[in-house]
This record gives sequence, structure tokens and C-alpha cells, in this order.
Amino acid sequence: MKQINLLITIFLCINFGFSQTVKKIINGTEFKIITVTINENEQTEFIELYRNNNKLLTHILSNFDGDCSSENIELGEYEIKDSKLIFYSYWASGDRMMKNIYPYGFRKQIYLVNEKGFVSLESSKLYIETYVDEWNEHKGMKFLKIKPKTDSETELMNDYISKAEKMYFGNFVFGDHKNILENEVRKKIGETIIENTKYWKEVYGENCRM
Repeated sequence: MKQINLLITIFLCINFGFSQTVKKIINGTEFKIITVTINENEQTEFIELYRNNNKLLTHILSNFDGDCSSENIELGEYEIKDSKLIFYSYWASGDRMMKNIYPYGFRKQIYLVNEKGFVSLESSKLYIETYVDEWNEHKGMKFLKIKPKTDSETELMNDYISKAEKMYFGNFVFGDHKNILENEVRKKIGETIIENTKYWKEVYGENCRM
């Protein structure tokens, strides 16, 4: 009976996942950060932030999805600086059929922990190219790279931005601010990005965003 229970436990760990817990002191308050790994249809790893056994935040560290012709990945990292908890996120996609090349983008979220241990979002900077209307490419997305010339083009761009910000919980940045955001994210998780996309050009050619 013990052997059967052991086998069931091993099976659950292999197929459904496991977790690890660390304790961190941020601005005088103890938090638990639980890293959860799930290996099922999608390979996913994420962290959960707890204070007094209350879950406050979740942040994805890795999520891999796709089929025989495409891949979508989300990679993330976090760091603690003084009273701030910083989340970094990166999205990339590739498709041999050129149908699923989004999302592609970056995000940096800064959470502030006050003296009483309360956590609040200080800023969330985002640049993302993605599908916001199911699998149809939004007409306003192209104006992220070229300046709109008419009121209707500006409306299209703003509609895209509004939908993307709601989906990805961030505030869009452009120009130099976008470049700074990208550099910060790539600097923080660049090795992980390279490790997971190093073969993409060979497999997907120009049909990928990374």
C-alpha cells in the first residue's frame, strides 16, 4: 500500500507539478514567495506572493504553448530592491505558417511595499504587439511603428492600445521609453530568452518575433 501511495505521489509530481517556498523580508514585512511548476498540456512556472497566508500577486516565470508549426512563449523574472518588488515579462512567437506570430513585447511592473506591508502597483510599463480581437490583426497595431496621419488612423491606434493595456495590465510606452524598457527586460532575462529562442531563425525564418 505504501508503495502504491509513493507511486501516485511521484506520478502527480511529474505530471501536475510541484512548488518551492522561500521567505523574504521587504521593508520590514515577511512575505512568502512560492514558485509553482506545472507540467501538463502547457509547461508553466510562476510565483505567488503571500503575506500572512493571503495571496497578493502572481507572476509568470515561463509559459510555453504551441503546436506542430508554431510556438508562443512568455518568460519572466523578478527582483527585490529595497521596498520594491519588480516583475519583468517578455513575449515572443514563431509560426511556419505565418499565422501566429504574436504576441511579442515587454513589460516591467514595479510594486511598492509600505511600512505596514501593504503592496501597491507603482508603475507598469508595456510595449506589446498582439492579437486583441481574437486571431485577427488589429488595424491600429501598425501605427505603433508609423505615425498616424489622420484622425481615423489615430483612433485605430488608440483603440488597439486601450485593448492591449487592459489585456496585459500595463501602460504603453513609445520611442526612447520603449527602447529603455526593452533593454531593461533583455538585460534581466536575456540568457533565458536566448536559451529558448536560439533555434527559431533556423526553424521559422522570418516568421517569428523575438
